This record gives sequence, C-alpha cells and structure tokens, in this order.
Amino acid sequence: MGNFFNSILSIIPNCIYAIFWLIVAFVAASIVKGLVTKLLKALKAEQYLSKLGVKDTATNSSIVFVGKLAYCLTFLLFLPAILNRLGMNTVSDPILRVVNSFLAFIPNVVAAAIILIVGLFIAKILKELLVPVLKAIKIDALQAKAGIQTGENNSFSVIIANCVYAVIVLLVITAALNQLGVATIAAPANNIVSAIFGYIPGFIAAILIIAIGVFVAKLVAKVLQSVLAGVGADSFVEKVTGTPAKTSLSKLIAEIVKYVLVIIFVVQGISALKLPVLASVGTSIIAYMPAVLAAVAILLVGIFAGNAVEKLIAKKFPTAKGTAVIAKIAIYVLVGFLCLSQLGIATKIVETTFILIVAGLAIAFAVAFGIGGRQFAANTLDKLEKKMDDNK
Repeated sequence: MGNFFNSILSIIPNCIYAIFWLIVAFVAASIVKGLVTKLLKALKAEQYLSKLGVKDTATNSSIVFVGKLAYCLTFLLFLPAILNRLGMNTVSDPILRVVNSFLAFIPNVVAAAIILIVGLFIAKILKELLVPVLKAIKIDALQAKAGIQTGENNSFSVIIANCVYAVIVLLVITAALNQLGVATIAAPANNIVSAIFGYIPGFIAAILIIAIGVFVAKLVAKVLQSVLAGVGADSFVEKVTGTPAKTSLSKLIAEIVKYVLVIIFVVQGISALKLPVLASVGTSIIAYMPAVLAAVAILLVGIFAGNAVEKLIAKKFPTAKGTAVIAKIAIYVLVGFLCLSQLGIATKIVETTFILIVAGLAIAFAVAFGIGGRQFAANTLDKLEKKMDDNK
C-alpha cells in the first residue's frame, strides 16, 4: 500500500503541471482566436476568404473557420510538452514532429504571402498606369484603322494592359510556390513561365514583321496605283468596251497586290513564332497563292471579255440582244470552269462536266442543223456547190 500511495503521490505534481499548462493552453488559444477573428473582421477579409470556399459549418463564416484553425494550432503548440510531462511520449512524439514541421513551414508561408500581396499590388498599379500611357500614344488608333469596332473594355490598350497584368500575376504565383517549396506544383508553373518568356521574343518579332509588312504593302499599293493610273490603265477598259468602267483598274490591281503582300508578311510573322502547326499552315497558304492569283486573273479577264463581247455584239447587231447575253453567259461559264480547275476544286468533276456540256452543245447543234434544219442545210450546201462550180 505504501508503494501504491507513493506512486500516486509522485504523479500528482505532473498532473498539476499538466492541468496548469492545459488551462494556459486553452486561455492562450482563446486569446489568439479572438485576436485573429477581430483582425480579419477589421480588414474585411470575409469577401476574400469566402472565395477559397472554406467556411465554418455552424456559422457559414470563413473568418470563424480561420479563428478556429488558429485556436487549434495554438493549442497544439502546448500539447507535446503536456503529454511529455505525463510520460506519454509515444503520443507526443508524432504531434511534436507535426508542430515542428508546421513551425518550420511558417516562414515560408509568410514569405509566400508577402510575395503574393506585394506582387498583386504592383501588378494592379502597373495595369492602371499602363492603360492611360497606351491611350496617350494612340495605340487604339491601330484598332480603328483596322476597322475593328469594340467597346472600351476591349480596346488594344486594355487588352495589352490585361496581358501584362496576367504575366506579372503568373510570375508572382510561381515565385510564391517556389518559396513554399511545393515541387509538384511549382515545377509545372516554372515550365509554363519559361515557355511564355521563350515565346515573347518570337511574338514581338511577329508583330514587328506584320506591322512592317502592312506598312510596306500600303506603300507599294499606293505607288503601283499611281503608276498604273499614269500609264492609262484606267482608260484602257473604257477604250476597249466603249463605256466608262465602274471600278478603277489601277485601284483593283493595287488592292490585290496589297493583300497579297500582307498575306506573305503575316505568314512570315507566324513563322517567327516557331510553331510547327502554324508554320505548315503558312507554307500551304504561300504555296496555294499562285493558283489563287491565276484564278483571280482568269476571272477578271473573263468578266472583262464577257462584257466586251456583249457590248460589241449589241453595238454591231442592235436586234441581237439575246445573242449578246448568251455569248456573255457562255464566256462566264467557261471562265468559271477555268477558275475551278485552276484552284484544284473537284478537278475531275469540273473537267467531266465541261466535256459533257461541250459535247452536248455539239450534238445539239448537229441535230438542229442536220435534222431540224435539214432543208436549210441542203439549200446551203447547194449554194456552196454552185459557188464552187462558178469559181472553177
């Protein structure tokens, strides 16, 4: 009995010590919880914390949840010492390791939070400063010249500022993740940032190439239009057809040349991005352009020839307006088949259809002349034979 009571008496001081520090732990945790809750309410952090989707089930408040979390963490700081005092080392050791890991991680969390707060603040300020600067240098005028009608929130200045803001935010988030040492998340983020900065030089080069190309195309088109107008290209159509042209030939040719040059420079600008898919698409476009230009040339010549033939027949034979229209339509149909064949669109179908039409017209003419106009054909052949006999 003496040994039993001695063992109990030896435990009493440790129990008193543990009870005392439990009371201190509860008081300290309550104080920390109250301070954290009041601080977050003073900062009006509810709207920001609620975006994380973490709320207290009882009060549906994110601030209360953070306060309870601070309460638990503070209590855990005292718990290992209390358990060790009671001789419960097997229970306190895992808790102690968790607490030590958490305490060692706190500086990283604080550093990451500071990086995020400062970085987002700088990104927001830079975005607000960049928009008026871009408007001052009239970057939005390029959008108006291109004929793009958008609202105030979709102007070039706002889009560029948002892009810069997004890049800075991405850099800040990556730096915060690196500070936390979360390799599984930080490594992909670093790869994304490296890829973005790797494409920036090519993107700038592409923009410069396209901008220079548009300027050169406009300059060449303007010079070419003045040269063609100076050598009489606009009056050529009127001389051939006998009527004023509805469209200036020099302007039409200059516009075609301008857009061809723009397409070439755009393809070269896309190639500067070093994206295989876009590069192959650009190469295909450049390779297809000669066929398109040839088709456009055939189409213009066909339209010009059709109108010229119609007016010529109508001028020589005023009563044969139907024949003039039929001749123009025939030329248009022929030009349409030639354009489709040049563009390589359903080549076999186009060629087969054209052959069938020509053969059908030949058969129709032969039937009409040989059967329907048999008497006319006999008289014509008799007259031809008499003329041949007279000549002999």
